[in-house]
Amino acid sequence: MFDRRPAAILRPTGTADVIRAIGLARLSGAPLAIRGGGHSVAGFSSCDDGVVIDLRDMTGVRVDPEKRTATVQAGVDWRALDRETQQFGLAVTGGRVSTTGVVGFTIGSGSGWLERKLGFACDNLIRADVVTADGDVVVATENDNEELLWGLSGGGGNFGVVTELEFRLHQVGPLVFAGLALFDPAEARELITTWREISANAPEELGWVVAAVSAPPEPFVPEEWHGRQMWAVLGQYAGAQEHAERLLAPLRALKPVVDLWQPMPYTMFQGLIDGAYPYGHRCYWRAHALTDLTDTAVDTLIEVADRIPSPHTALLLANEGGAVSRVSDDATAIGARSAPFAMHLNCMWEGEDADDDNIAWTRGATEAFAPAIVPGMPLNFYTEIGEAEVQDAFGGKLERLRALKNRYDPTNLFRLNQNITPN
Repeated sequence: MFDRRPAAILRPTGTADVIRAIGLARLSGAPLAIRGGGHSVAGFSSCDDGVVIDLRDMTGVRVDPEKRTATVQAGVDWRALDRETQQFGLAVTGGRVSTTGVVGFTIGSGSGWLERKLGFACDNLIRADVVTADGDVVVATENDNEELLWGLSGGGGNFGVVTELEFRLHQVGPLVFAGLALFDPAEARELITTWREISANAPEELGWVVAAVSAPPEPFVPEEWHGRQMWAVLGQYAGAQEHAERLLAPLRALKPVVDLWQPMPYTMFQGLIDGAYPYGHRCYWRAHALTDLTDTAVDTLIEVADRIPSPHTALLLANEGGAVSRVSDDATAIGARSAPFAMHLNCMWEGEDADDDNIAWTRGATEAFAPAIVPGMPLNFYTEIGEAEVQDAFGGKLERLRALKNRYDPTNLFRLNQNITPN
C-alpha cells in the first residue's frame, strides 16, 4: 500500500546515534519517519525523499527477575522480549503477532491476549527514555516527567524517539491453556451467542476472540474446508487448566471441526497467528470499541462477515473489561476503557485491483455498527488517520496531549504518526 523511497535510512545502535539522526533531519528540513517493528498499517514507518530512523539494530533486553522488570530497547519485537521474560516465567501484555515492535505497540496502547489480566502494555510502563526534537534526552517515570509518561501511554510517537522502555512484569507461563477452534459457519449464531455468554462472566485470565477467518490449508484442517470461511475461537487462559476446560465446555458441545485448545508454551501461543499476517499483503484496517453485543448486533456481525471480499481478511470480536476497565480513564491517553467488546476489521488482500472492494467493505462494516461504536479506540489499528480520527480517539484529552506536543515538539518534526498538531 505504501511504496516509499526515503533519501536516507539511518540505523542507530544507541542513543547518541539517534540524537545525531534527529539533528540531521531537523537541519535538512526533510520529512522524518521512525521505524520500529515495521507494522505500521498506516505507512508511517517510511517516507518519500526524507529521513528514516530505522531502530532495528537497537535490540537490547535486560530482565531483572527479582524486581520483575524488563528494560527494552527500541528495535526489540515481542518474540524477542517474550523469549527473555519467559526464561523466568514472567510476561507483560504483548502483541498478538509476535513480530510487532514493542515500542510502537506500547505507546499506541498495547492491546493483547493478557490485557484483561494485566492491562494494556502501556498500563505496565515504569519508564521511557525519549530523545526530543531538540536532541535532548528526557527520562519519563511515574515520579519525573510523569506528564510525558502519561502522553506516551497511548499518544504515540508525537513527542520524540523512544529509545528504551522499562516494564513491570508479572508471573505468566511457561504453560498456558490456549489454542484455536474452528466451526462450521452454519453454527455461527449459536457460537457467537455462546461465546458472548461465557465472556460476560469469564475470569480475567481468559483473553480470546471469536472471528470470521478463512480456514488455512494446513494438515490439521480437513481438506474440504481449506480456503473456506469458518468461524474461529482463538485465545488463551492464563490460569489453571481445569478452569479453562470448564469454560470451554459449552463451545466444545457445538462440535468444532477443529479443536486445538491445549496446554502450550506461552511463547508458542504468542506466535500462533503470525502466519496469517505476513509482510506484503495490502491492508486497510479499523477497530472499534462497542457498547454491547445484542442479538441484532450478532446478526449484523454475521451479515458483515458473509460479505468479506478477501480470504486473507479476519473479522475479530474481542472480550474486554477486567484490568483494562479498572484503570482510570484519566490515567492514560487511551479512552473507551469501559467498553465490553472490541471489533477488529483486519482487511487484507492481494493486488491493487481489489483495493476498492476491500476498502469499501471495511468502511461498510463501520457504518453497520455505528450505533454501537464508542469513541476512544487507540489509533494503532487504523490505516486511514485524519483529524476526525484523532479527535475521536482522544476526545477531551486532546488538549492535554497538545500541550505536551507544544512542549516537546513545537515544530511538529515528528508528524508521520497519529499526529497531534501543535498550536
